[in-house]
Amino acid sequence: MPGQLAPPVVRPATTDDVADVVRLRAASWRAAYAGIMPPAYLDAMDTGPEELARALRRFRENPAGRHCLLAERDGHSIAFVMCGPERPTLERLRGGPARGEVYSLYAHPDSWSTGAGAALLTAACARLRADGFEQQVLWVLEANARGRAFYERQGLRPTGGRHVLRLGGAFLPELEYAAAVPTGVVGPRRPAGAGATPARRGA
Repeated sequence: MPGQLAPPVVRPATTDDVADVVRLRAASWRAAYAGIMPPAYLDAMDTGPEELARALRRFRENPAGRHCLLAERDGHSIAFVMCGPERPTLERLRGGPARGEVYSLYAHPDSWSTGAGAALLTAACARLRADGFEQQVLWVLEANARGRAFYERQGLRPTGGRHVLRLGGAFLPELEYAAAVPTGVVGPRRPAGAGATPARRGA
């Protein structure tokens, strides 16, 4: 139908995409977390040359098993997702089955509700399953009603997991969401403390 948006194209991000990822993250945070995070923290988010250099270094140092996927429409970057092995938690240290984690999922505000986020979440969960993680989890700010509604529409549900993130002088509760585990499936195990721990992403 006239005016209908083309489906987003999802592909692995490369070093050439890091600047777009940094800008997308800043634009998304400033829109999604207004009234949730301290304004000074959001205003101070850096997209300049030094931050780009740090982001490029982190991207190049990503360990095996971590993925950054980019969504494009009409040749423009509109959203990204990062995922990989679940970061160590008390449950993991007790030797529970390892799970995959969506570390971050952000879209430019102009692309909200256009299918980019859903396409990226689907692609990230498929990538994690291909890596052997039958269950996928993520953390979202409790006050982020829009984000929580999006994840629930995609079939994820709160697990009861909860902790408090300290950011910019504020204490922000986060909730764990997870996809259902297929019946009869037991996820892979890994040694306690295995895997790199990426930085917190806020939601």
